[in-house]
Amino acid sequence: MSPFFVSAQSTSPAAMEVMADTLVARQDYQGGLDLYNKILKQSKKQDEAYYTVLYKRAFAYFGLGKLDESLTDVSQVITRYPSPQASLLRLSIYEQQQNFEAQLKDLNELISENPDPYMIRWRTSVLFQLEHYKEAQRDIQFLLTGSEDSELRLYLGVTYYYLNRPDSAILQFDKVIANDPNFIQTYVTAGSMLMEDGQYDAAMKYISLGLRQEPANATLLFYKGAALIEMKEIDKACSCLRKAFEAGMDDAADYLKEYCFGGE
Repeated sequence: MSPFFVSAQSTSPAAMEVMADTLVARQDYQGGLDLYNKILKQSKKQDEAYYTVLYKRAFAYFGLGKLDESLTDVSQVITRYPSPQASLLRLSIYEQQQNFEAQLKDLNELISENPDPYMIRWRTSVLFQLEHYKEAQRDIQFLLTGSEDSELRLYLGVTYYYLNRPDSAILQFDKVIANDPNFIQTYVTAGSMLMEDGQYDAAMKYISLGLRQEPANATLLFYKGAALIEMKEIDKACSCLRKAFEAGMDDAADYLKEYCFGGE
């Protein structure tokens, strides 16, 4: 038992709350939880002070990974005393639970009150998880009106790809490369998507450009090897696949076994 908890047996609720806050700040969530439980049990009325402690207990539950208990508490808080802090905690719980629909509902409510770019970006990631690409596209375009961002521009291209507009996707990828040639994820994404469509020559263009930036990039080496296999250039493919495997790309092993080691 925590020494704080022992000393709290005859301590006022306010003092116990300070002790509990100290324990939680030290990441002793169980010790803090024990004290918050005691405070709430002793509470004679469910006023704002009660819900403040209830929020803190929700945070302690979250720290312990007890997501259902945390969600129950913080939802009660939001019902009576809504706040951005409580909403962020509930969003974090939903994120851990991979409850994308619930995340989207809360994000929509928060953004309607305050269109904060951070929250809009969060919503964009949730929309991708839900495969709501048109809605994600609108959010990205809004964010890009404020400032250029390579990652957002790349994901704008991805939305076009999934909306069956590959030419528009390539246009966005090319814009990222022109503005930020060192952003390797562009080459990886473009190469991957073009290979998925069976456009190996076009994929090789982006893969080769990426390898000029990072010659030892394991993912790009693997993609190049896989593309060369499809293009029937086996010797070159095997050379790339060996390099990819040596760089830590375990997925290259099956290709090496099938095409480069005689199926042994």
